[in-house]
Amino acid sequence: MIDTLLATLEREAEAEIARVMDDARARVAALNAASDDRIAVERGALLGVREARARAELERALAAARAAARGRVLAARTALLSRVFQKLEEQLPRVAESAEYRARLAAQIEQLMPFAGGQPVTVRCSPDLAPALRAAVKTNGRSRIQPDAGIAAGFRLTTGDGVLEIDATLEGRLERLRPELALEALGALAP
Repeated sequence: MIDTLLATLEREAEAEIARVMDDARARVAALNAASDDRIAVERGALLGVREARARAELERALAAARAAARGRVLAARTALLSRVFQKLEEQLPRVAESAEYRARLAAQIEQLMPFAGGQPVTVRCSPDLAPALRAAVKTNGRSRIQPDAGIAAGFRLTTGDGVLEIDATLEGRLERLRPELALEALGALAP
């Protein structure tokens, strides 16, 4: 009977040991799972932070590259427009020498005379244009044609009291049309 009792105690002890070992294994597995979950969460958070920093750095680099590219495009467009307007300005004396331009001189001055309010006017013009203006405009003592070497093409009409000056030079007209012409030129370049 003692043998049976010892055998029973031994079986119960082994069963208890097996149960304790199973509980310990279950706890270890639960701790490992919880640890793995915590590590995954922390890894995800760390990767999220790193990814956000990398994305922000990439966005900054892209923005800087885009700004630099826009700056280069703007500089190229500005240089192109400068060359275009320089060529146009070089052609203004030739335009002032054209028969079409000279044929319209008298009409241009007559259109501007009402702004003088009946006052005598001085028409300053490029020296090459003075003879054509004298021939085209009937001064009737109200107008005086005065060559001005500072004017490349066209004329300026000034009232006798100096209060009003109308810039009808081709340079002045080109400068007033510059924004519109620049937009048209850039529009023609766009694909």
